[in-house]
Amino acid sequence: MNALLNPSPAPTPQAAAIPLLRTLVLCDIVDSTALTQRLGDQRAADLFRKHDRLARALLQAHGGREIDKTDGFLLMFERPVQAVAFALDYQRALRDLNEAEGSTLATRVGIHVGDVVAWDNSPEDIARGAKPIEVEGLVKPITSRLMQLALPNQILLSGVAHALAHRAQGELGERLETVRWRTHGRYRFKGVPDPIPVFEVGEEGFAPLRAPPWSGKAHREVPFWRRPATLGIELAALLLVLAIPAWYVFKPNPAIAFANRDWVVVGDLNNLTGDTRLDESVDTAFRISLEQSRYVNVLSTLKVRETVALMRRDPKHTPIDRTVGAEIALRDGARALILPTIAEVGGRVRVTVEVVDPQTLTTVYSESVDGVGEDSVLPSLDQVNQKLRVRLGEAVVAVRETSSPLEKVATDDLDALKAYTLGMQKENAGDYGDALALYRQAVKLDAQFAFARVAIARTYFGAGDNAAAEKELDAAVTMKDRLPVRDATYLEAWHASLVAPATSLQKWRLLSTMYPDFSSGQGMYAYLLWQQHNRYAEAIGVIEKSLDSPNTYRSLGFYLLGVLYLGMERYDDALRQFGRAEENGFADTGFHAVALAVRRKFTEADEIIRRSRDSGVAGMDSGRERRRALFALDQGRVEEAVDVLAAASKGVEAASQEQEALDVIRLSAAALLGPVPAADLRTRLRPSTRSRPVGFDRFDADFRQLVVAYLAARQKDVDLALATKVESVEGFPMLSAMKKLVDAQVAIAQGKPAAATKLIEPMIDGDEPYLAHIVLMDAYAAAGDAKSAIIQANWLSTHRGRAYTEYNSNWLLTAFYVGQSDLALLRAAELHAQSGDATAAQRSLSEFRQAWPAPAQGVRARIAALDASSH
Repeated sequence: MNALLNPSPAPTPQAAAIPLLRTLVLCDIVDSTALTQRLGDQRAADLFRKHDRLARALLQAHGGREIDKTDGFLLMFERPVQAVAFALDYQRALRDLNEAEGSTLATRVGIHVGDVVAWDNSPEDIARGAKPIEVEGLVKPITSRLMQLALPNQILLSGVAHALAHRAQGELGERLETVRWRTHGRYRFKGVPDPIPVFEVGEEGFAPLRAPPWSGKAHREVPFWRRPATLGIELAALLLVLAIPAWYVFKPNPAIAFANRDWVVVGDLNNLTGDTRLDESVDTAFRISLEQSRYVNVLSTLKVRETVALMRRDPKHTPIDRTVGAEIALRDGARALILPTIAEVGGRVRVTVEVVDPQTLTTVYSESVDGVGEDSVLPSLDQVNQKLRVRLGEAVVAVRETSSPLEKVATDDLDALKAYTLGMQKENAGDYGDALALYRQAVKLDAQFAFARVAIARTYFGAGDNAAAEKELDAAVTMKDRLPVRDATYLEAWHASLVAPATSLQKWRLLSTMYPDFSSGQGMYAYLLWQQHNRYAEAIGVIEKSLDSPNTYRSLGFYLLGVLYLGMERYDDALRQFGRAEENGFADTGFHAVALAVRRKFTEADEIIRRSRDSGVAGMDSGRERRRALFALDQGRVEEAVDVLAAASKGVEAASQEQEALDVIRLSAAALLGPVPAADLRTRLRPSTRSRPVGFDRFDADFRQLVVAYLAARQKDVDLALATKVESVEGFPMLSAMKKLVDAQVAIAQGKPAAATKLIEPMIDGDEPYLAHIVLMDAYAAAGDAKSAIIQANWLSTHRGRAYTEYNSNWLLTAFYVGQSDLALLRAAELHAQSGDATAAQRSLSEFRQAWPAPAQGVRARIAALDASSH
């Protein structure tokens, strides 16, 4: 659906700025002015020089780069874990420096990761005082906000930086024993629209390891139930609970809702007694007992083996120990890992069960029972399980995280999977730039991560860059043998979608049937049913089913469902779904605005557009100009819409597909007021010497030619219409339908309206293009069948949602459709007048005047003629 948006202009050839995914670190000396005043200029300068030498030596050791220097340093690293390693050594080295100098130097550090734009200054600029390298981007002010929030000797990280660094914490080496990670919740920073999750990393005994205080520039988000205003209510509620009649205490517990309990992974029994006879019996007994818990569900052995296979390990021979079990828990969203152990201690047999936090691999709770001899094992196991089940609710709460389960896709690199999952979350929120950066990071970590390449291709496809999408998919196809059946089928379906949508739909249907809980497959199946086949009702059924199944990423599904409801003229349902999408964090508000414009609430629609935020990907962030043109046209300001489109065309790369599309849209809008110069249409035709595009680019190029041919035929330029040759429409149902509509319009121009209706009437089945009704209206009117023409005009004016949402290759005909949904009212008035029904004619004319209160010059003559005929 994001093909509706225009790409941003390419940078000028002189620009040397390079977009990079990098980690920024900002260090700052606390109260440096006061320190200078206390020590004196000379001693403070000596201390600051030692600080700078220390920091630069550590920077070199950790592979960082100095960007700027004031009281502290702005530094750049390739990876977050390098930044964390530097910050930890930096704080430790400062502590040693203070001991040696008898000083109290304290610093604070902020770390964030994201896209930056970097460029090297010219030697001339450097000679004038410029820094060797410049770095800009939103990541820079956020890093600054984190640093400013930090306490003395505190290192604060953003959520993305923490997620990637924590996964690679094993690289910290010996430091890891004393390093602690803390989460401090979500903070809202001044000037930053969205809340930022804030984490801390530091050494125990030195770092504060506590939440930083609020300030005028940053404050922590506090849940409603923890605000002071509600504490009194909570206290009253507590007293009410204590006063509940005693029979509630003895009331039988209701049946436990299976899906509402937390999931845990049970690791293999660690039998240290040497008696292998205990293995199977103890493991089975433990599982049976734990499955009766009131608090948890145990991940099945079959599911565990499936996840081990996705880790590219042998499910039959991979032991589920602390490390493997924790990764399984992370991948499947389980809250904890349960590890049972039997050991002989001092002549007694000890049964121990640990509850392990999969994020940190630390034991948060354990129970042990000792017995004598082999016969004591099962009774001891029963006792330890009873103790565990009493405390298990508390233990699971202790390891509960707000993070979602990782995606169930094949890669043996957990960091790559984490980056991919974060990318999915960003994509689901409409933050396509951040999503693309995370997908690229996943591929960087695992070059064989085929699913991440599919995600990159999906983003390019949404931005209209079909060539880049095909390149990524071609690379992914070479890795298909490494994928499970589901993922390989998904890849094949995507690859076919860019070559022959008619065959790809069969693949998406197969994937949807085989894996009904695979929301990505369901969503793409619904998407193609809508965009390539106009089957709105069927697509609604698919996406509603997808939203009913377990689905971590729902906001994009809500948004697509809203678009489909809008196309079915279910405006209230559409607005409800767009609201749900935005409540779940989805950024794209374009069709939400359209749902208001369809009801002619243009002021509210403009407000929705104004508060939308960018997606971060060229090709998805310039849709505001197109919508501005659409909304102007929908109010009768056609000349303004044409001017907006012309200006947008000048702002994109010359001779690009985007410029060609904008020029065709501009001509289709101008054609609403009357014939356009044939020369303008002729220049839009592809020269015979032009290289033949392939794949989806071929489809786009052919559709543009057919639109030009239709516009030529509509103004009775038959020769120009017939001069357009499309080599093949196979594999693209929309091309086949458009070719038939062009042929019908040519027949009308040749004075053969009956031939036109014979071509189009069989197409009317509920999934036909909006254009079919425009052509039928013209054909019936040309044949003198005013009654049938009025029926088509009424259909056009009452299907405004379809006019706005029907996809037609880069939305080439949307402006024409929206204009025709209004002009159909005027056409109905003219047809009623021809039929002698003056009352109906005036009613339709009144409705048109409300729609276009200030009609364009080309329409005023038609209105005047109707007014004259009524007197």
